[in-house]
Amino acid sequence: MSDGAKTDLRKPHPLDPLSAEEVVATANIVRSAKPEMDIIFNTITLKEPPKKLMLKYLGYDHLEEGTSKSNVTVPREAFVVIIEKEVGMVYEAIVSLDDNSLASWIHIPGVQPIITAEEVLTVEALILQDEAVQAECRELGIDMNNVYADPWAIGHIEKYKGADRRLLTALMYYRNFEDDNQYAHPLDFVPVVGTYAQLTYAHDLDVTLMKVIEVERIPPKSSKFTRPVIPMENHNFLPEFLDPKTMRTDIKPIQVLQPEGVSFTVDGNQIAWQKYKFQISFNYREGLVIHNVTYQDGDKLRPLFFRMSMSEMVVPYADPESPHYRKHAFDVGEYGLGLCTNSLALGCDCLGTIHYFDAVMNDHEGRPFIVPQAICLHEEDRGLLFKHTDYRSGRAHVVRGRRLVVSQIVTVANYDYALYWYFNQDGTIEYEVKATGELNTTVLAEDEDPGDFGTIVAPQINAPHHQHFFVMRLDPMIDGVNNSVLQVDTMPVEAPVGSPENRWGNGFVAKQKLLEDTDAAQADANTATSRFWKIINPSSINPYTRKPVGYKISCMHTPPLFAKPGSIVERRAGFARKNLWVTQYDDEQMFAAGFYCNQNEGGDGLPEWTKTKKNVNNEDIVIWLTFGVTHLPRVEDFPVMPVETCGFSLKPCNFFNANPGLDVPSQSKHTNGSMLAFDPAVKYGKKGGLNPVDPLKMHHPSNEQGGSCCGSNPAPVASQASA
Repeated sequence: MSDGAKTDLRKPHPLDPLSAEEVVATANIVRSAKPEMDIIFNTITLKEPPKKLMLKYLGYDHLEEGTSKSNVTVPREAFVVIIEKEVGMVYEAIVSLDDNSLASWIHIPGVQPIITAEEVLTVEALILQDEAVQAECRELGIDMNNVYADPWAIGHIEKYKGADRRLLTALMYYRNFEDDNQYAHPLDFVPVVGTYAQLTYAHDLDVTLMKVIEVERIPPKSSKFTRPVIPMENHNFLPEFLDPKTMRTDIKPIQVLQPEGVSFTVDGNQIAWQKYKFQISFNYREGLVIHNVTYQDGDKLRPLFFRMSMSEMVVPYADPESPHYRKHAFDVGEYGLGLCTNSLALGCDCLGTIHYFDAVMNDHEGRPFIVPQAICLHEEDRGLLFKHTDYRSGRAHVVRGRRLVVSQIVTVANYDYALYWYFNQDGTIEYEVKATGELNTTVLAEDEDPGDFGTIVAPQINAPHHQHFFVMRLDPMIDGVNNSVLQVDTMPVEAPVGSPENRWGNGFVAKQKLLEDTDAAQADANTATSRFWKIINPSSINPYTRKPVGYKISCMHTPPLFAKPGSIVERRAGFARKNLWVTQYDDEQMFAAGFYCNQNEGGDGLPEWTKTKKNVNNEDIVIWLTFGVTHLPRVEDFPVMPVETCGFSLKPCNFFNANPGLDVPSQSKHTNGSMLAFDPAVKYGKKGGLNPVDPLKMHHPSNEQGGSCCGSNPAPVASQASA
């Protein structure tokens, strides 16, 4: 990972992403080893070292006698996925960057790698030049020069069963002018494109490389029309297309200032803030990855998580008709969060005093390209960390919290996802997804209704119902490598009212169930019992509870997958069957829907890995947490969608011996810059509103510099003491 235009001359950390120079070196080594091949470099990325070796390097594992952390050798390797031009065969290569050699080369039959941005642009150009596509547009009476294609992964179609041939489809739109919102003008047909063929097709005369092989019409439902007239009314959100008279004029600036600088430090890709230390990395598929999270608890550095990332996501749509049934985008496995990441704008995407990290990836020729400012690091106010007011004395003690934010934003066609890791001063780690961007839309005939499967968000524009599922791969290391998971359910005491055990009927208890194996550890959320899961270390005991220390997984966004068992979506996104899975650690098990997700028929990933029951009690485990939202679009989501949020938290649960935020100092008005908005001496202005005044000229006891947020307030007059 690069930072700005600086050249980092230090020896890379074993988890640092490949530099631009290493990407070039990797491509050159592969070409030199395979000079006879015409190669497409699908992806070039760091091959992460095995976990056991990294534990030794980081000092967690017992080092072999006579060794030390300083002489643990970690190989520097690149992992390369390659497509051979013309024949489309797929290969995996491992390149040793220590000795500049090709360490391995394997042909992987019957798979299709991730779709790249270059491929998307090539396919769009191919579609727009196709005669069948142009004929469709002529019949619709629209200008081909204003037609656009959003290439999508094909998903799975029975008549094109298997992954021997690389296929893409496309959703078609129109624009009235440059930068017009194309999703206000959806078209009624879908092309299917064949790109590279496998050798099994070499003598098939019906197969031509890089060709539109089908154009599918989407007929209106319950309509007198055979084709809709494409809606041409504009629905734009960019400011230059909005009426200036409609824009709000009563918004005053908010500035986030840190006059003494930030409270975090950065060394390469290692970040230290408050009592946390962790490493970040970035790759084409997961995007941002968090490594080796530790917390300084007094004189003890306590490990929390070895690795955390978004492993996969899927967006299944509800309409069972063709082509909508195959719209279930895997934005990690088919497109790559890293490849889709935004370059973030200072003061817009992130606010305050910011540190950025660049990201390095590769094009089809093996050349590096850099996404500047791909990762944002900043602090923000978190509101109250804790507070108590003594109702007798009126003494209020207030401690405001802050959090460290590490974030990226990705755009996958119409949708944008802002992805945030939050590190809090009480030991809590949170993850949040903010989904925004534009709805996927379809066109309706003038008399057509979407029925049960969508919402009309503007005349003739349907926004289909869909879901968003995200699965996180959490590799815990709670006070050590071997961990277990408890399922905790709160429920009423079973004994009836009036019984000796529950005389007044108010009793309820929390029941814990140890998830001992991979069968038991396939679990769903249960709001009726306020269910949560707790990661524990059976070998680390809290001195007060005399029970294992732990971290609690809380998630309020756990919709079920509504696609039925046996459906294409359910087979391909098997991870969404359950909210929680726990597996034994395996270096090769990284992606919940399988490594080659594109065009696969399903069954790979978590369903395959858990076919054989394995122990996950007091083991090196991985937790897979699935969460998300069910999106029934609203008119208010168009033409651009306000953020829809979901996420989860990892909260210490009997991990510490007291509130770990007790040592966070109170703030004062001098440090936080708070002041009264209006002069209390002048209540109302001529127009009946409060008069704003110059804050520097205001004189009020609560605004004096150095005044504490936690001083003694006048004791309240209370008729009774109540909680």
